Amino acid sequence: MDRVTRADLEDLVRRDRPGVHVSLFTPTDRSGMGVQADRIAWKNLLTGAESVLAQRGMRPPDVAELVAPAWELHDDELTWQYMGDGLAFYLRPGAHRSFRVPVRLPRLGAVDDHFVIDPLLKLVAPDRHFLVLALSQQRIRVLEASLQHAEEIKLRDVPTKLRDVIAPEEPPADAAAAPVGAVPSGGPRLVFYGHGAVEKAHKKEDARQYLYRVAEGIHDHLADRELPMVPVGLEDLVALYREVNTYPHLMEEAVLHNPDDLSAEDLHAAAWDVIERTIVKEEMDRDRERFRDLHGTGLASADPAEIEQAAAEGRVDTLLLGEPERCWEELPSATPVVRLGESGGPVARCERLDHAAAETLTHGGRIHVASEPKAVDDAEIAAIFRY
Repeated sequence: MDRVTRADLEDLVRRDRPGVHVSLFTPTDRSGMGVQADRIAWKNLLTGAESVLAQRGMRPPDVAELVAPAWELHDDELTWQYMGDGLAFYLRPGAHRSFRVPVRLPRLGAVDDHFVIDPLLKLVAPDRHFLVLALSQQRIRVLEASLQHAEEIKLRDVPTKLRDVIAPEEPPADAAAAPVGAVPSGGPRLVFYGHGAVEKAHKKEDARQYLYRVAEGIHDHLADRELPMVPVGLEDLVALYREVNTYPHLMEEAVLHNPDDLSAEDLHAAAWDVIERTIVKEEMDRDRERFRDLHGTGLASADPAEIEQAAAEGRVDTLLLGEPERCWEELPSATPVVRLGESGGPVARCERLDHAAAETLTHGGRIHVASEPKAVDDAEIAAIFRY
């Protein structure tokens, strides 16, 4: 997987590089099971791009030279085995860039004097950093993560399993003297009350001591961090950890699942769902309320043309977008490769949204990408202006 940063997108939207630009996007199968289908779709996309370039009057040798890196990727069978959920590929004379990303992308090609970047905005707009705490008596793991990556932190002075703190008890010397449930000959069956409750309380106290040591070590290890932490574990263990936790940014919502069954990738995905439903959504909702409060005052707008102009002037403080890929996916075209720069029609509508996002990036504005078609109310784009 390749990380996409805001700086990457800012570099892609620069308008000081002459020549034709080709933007290519396609969904891919990260499992490696759909390699042949992915490569066929990629081949069709490249063929479509070559056709549009020829229609623009580009000479065949120049077309071949421009698209060559994308064909090299097509022939690289090993790389197709290690894709993410989507592939973005950018071509211009003398340069190309590619990104394998963990989000689904539309199947789209676009040709003009600039690149299309809005299908990748979801990677940088809500890319909040966070921590994942996997709680288990067998293994403690802490991951530092964002939407695009997760990396396990090497813990210092933190017990990673219960036996690091609590030594296993030796069975009593006479434990095997009689089978469980044995009844003395000729006498009544002996029934002992409370033994199970005592043992359960003892085990809970062991777990508490273990988690106290874990919490103490994590607090010391992460003392300088201010990242939200998503706990993952069985409900009883998560509840017990909350009683001893001293890290101030432990989240209220947890993933209640045995983490021993989950890979680092699974932990990352489950925890990101929590972050997206809570922190990202809350921030988006706050900006939606700001927009509603300012709408009609001249400091906010849901008019795409007005927003595009304000973004070009550097006046957009916050841009709210619905799912950008939806616009491109709804294009009524038999081929997924389009020519940009033509006035009117659905392609121009999508291009306007992309241009507003590019200018907002260039001028340091904030961008939120919704997980639904509309940015706010019935508008697919909305903006709060600086002035």
